[in-house]
Amino acid sequence: MDWARRIFVRNARLYELVLEGMWERGEEDALAISSLLQERGTGANARVLDVPCGTGRVGLPLAQLGYTVAGVDLSPHLVSVASAKARRLGVASRASFATGSMSDLTAFAEGSFDCAINVFTSIGYGTERDDETFFGQLRRVVRPGGVFVISGLRNRDYIVNHTAQNVFEESEKLVVLDRYAFDVATSRERGSWRFYLKAGRVLKFAGEFPTDIRVYSPHELVSMLEATGWRLAGLYDSLLTKTPFTPESPVCALVAEAV
Repeated sequence: MDWARRIFVRNARLYELVLEGMWERGEEDALAISSLLQERGTGANARVLDVPCGTGRVGLPLAQLGYTVAGVDLSPHLVSVASAKARRLGVASRASFATGSMSDLTAFAEGSFDCAINVFTSIGYGTERDDETFFGQLRRVVRPGGVFVISGLRNRDYIVNHTAQNVFEESEKLVVLDRYAFDVATSRERGSWRFYLKAGRVLKFAGEFPTDIRVYSPHELVSMLEATGWRLAGLYDSLLTKTPFTPESPVCALVAEAV
């Protein structure tokens, strides 16, 4: 996780620009999660754990919809931004944010939440054991019958069959170039994220950071979840459309139920 700390903690102000560029997408994710919870008979009074929460781009829209949200993130700066946004949006009474690790949720009591969400990766940033620990921690704090929603997680099977070495993400203020090579033997994607600030038509180099991410196939995730007290309740290529997942889906959305 050292590479992740370098980006999300030591260079959090730069990564904040990435998350700000995804705010509208976060609002769409919040609506999709709310729809899922309502379908399962859990109303807007549900308690939601958003981890990692970043700047609150999903948790805060959920709070605006009436949910009670607790967010946890490794980055003190991103947590401070989320807290300030909660006050500015008038939802500080329903949305609280704290600095902490995904692997240590002991601050929360057993069965504290009706739902936990993990949107836009973070799974795979450490080892398989780290992820199993995270799933087990979430199972402890989510009540029986509650759900765990993973959304926007890249699909290993797609990557194997569609090898790419350069992918970019552009927002209003930033361009991020993802350069990587995929190791089939370890299912790890190693490379770098290169950040460029936009100044009109000019791109200004802002930093390059190494990455090392374990990418999972859905069946691997399901096996890990079942080993930590969850069962599969839904698998889609997108939570927004509820389109069934296929091996050709670049990303997946997975819903698990606490048993």
